Amino acid sequence: MKKSLRGVAVALFTMSIALAVAAQNNMGTPDKKEALEKLQKMSAELQLTPQQKEKVRPILLEEAPKLKALKNDTSLAPLQKGMKMREVANDTDAKLKPILTPVQYQKWEHMRVEERQQMMQKMEDK
Repeated sequence: MKKSLRGVAVALFTMSIALAVAAQNNMGTPDKKEALEKLQKMSAELQLTPQQKEKVRPILLEEAPKLKALKNDTSLAPLQKGMKMREVANDTDAKLKPILTPVQYQKWEHMRVEERQQMMQKMEDK
């Protein structure tokens, strides 16, 4: 009887750890989803190698919550918000530059320009 209780306890403990890990992985899901969508777009447009994707992924996952926090920060004036968002983007770009080829990085810069234009358009529409 003690062995079966111990087995049940071990199973419950294992399940609780698995649930905690799953919950932790799902925290910030919208940010993670946005970052992974950006990675897919980058991968398609820049034709990233599997090794490049592996290196780019954590950079984009780090950038996404920072950008979201800035977008949701109502204490900043639009100009300040834009400047801080550009700082985050510049930091990301600096991390990406050694990973991408010169041609890929040039395309990435073009993608960033388009991204900024879309963001400006959204701000004007509000």
